[in-house]
Amino acid sequence: MIISGASLTALFTGFDLIFQRAFDYYPSYFADITSVTRSSTKRQEYPWLKRTLAMREWVGERVLQALETNNFSVINRHFEATEAIDRDDLEDDVQGVYEPMISELGRITKVHPDLLIFGMIKAALASIDNPSGAAYDMNGVSVGVPICYDGVTLFSAAGHPVGPAGDTVAVPNINDSGGANPYWILLDCSRAMRPLLYQVRKPYEAVHMAAPTDEWVFNQRMYRYGVDGRDAVAPGLWQLIYASNADLSVAANYDAARTAMRQIKNDNGLPFGSWANAKGRYLVVPPSLEGVAKRLLHAEFGAGEGANAATTQTNIWKGDAEIIVSEYLE
Repeated sequence: MIISGASLTALFTGFDLIFQRAFDYYPSYFADITSVTRSSTKRQEYPWLKRTLAMREWVGERVLQALETNNFSVINRHFEATEAIDRDDLEDDVQGVYEPMISELGRITKVHPDLLIFGMIKAALASIDNPSGAAYDMNGVSVGVPICYDGVTLFSAAGHPVGPAGDTVAVPNINDSGGANPYWILLDCSRAMRPLLYQVRKPYEAVHMAAPTDEWVFNQRMYRYGVDGRDAVAPGLWQLIYASNADLSVAANYDAARTAMRQIKNDNGLPFGSWANAKGRYLVVPPSLEGVAKRLLHAEFGAGEGANAATTQTNIWKGDAEIIVSEYLE
């Protein structure tokens, strides 16, 4: 390859196509399970998370229902990945060796929000009711213990405070009685506000440095192709997420978890409405529970329970939720 402005433009245009093709091809889940919010500053405030609305009979003037505010905020983080491309390889017409790496760059960019989201869940499961717990390392990315707007860890066995200030009760959103069993998670993503937040300050963008006058080209014979962005993850509404390590092969444990979600009240004492909508419900499992989850939610028939344990019965949980299998949870 003869190095020229035109040949470099053609080369990196081809790399852009390879990057985008891989980005479009690989699946990710963050858009389905998070509230994607746009940030315009380094730190984004969410003063409305604690507010609870309820309909009331209109007698007299309207009553503003801004019950409580908070200083819950999320700080954006910088992320990047960069591939160096040797000028000698281009001159020797072996630029094809970089195409798999450009494709991989597209893949890791697509799934990076998932890595952050499920890394946050892992960190939460490792530090239940321990806000000062150690950060969780996800392939070199540090994910701290997630703290909700109420100051409690995302998953709490001791309970999140529910009720008006000064008159609260503690409501847990995890069952950790299953010993060494792997955790599985229920997510209700049927609302505009979801249990998890993915905050975007600067969307991920592929860029390259290929000018002959670039310092790296001049000093090291290296062109550069990379991607960077600014974003962050955080808990949303803890009422819409529930974790358990009870044996998932026992359908009664799944029933108990979804029942616990449905019993959550808002600060006014009314049902919060968790798991009430048949749409947007997810069972999130690690790969080790994929078969169990599919039998629970896809099979036509299942084992009976209690006195009917020895008989096969219609599976009442078929289609109750969609399954997400995340290798990041293993």
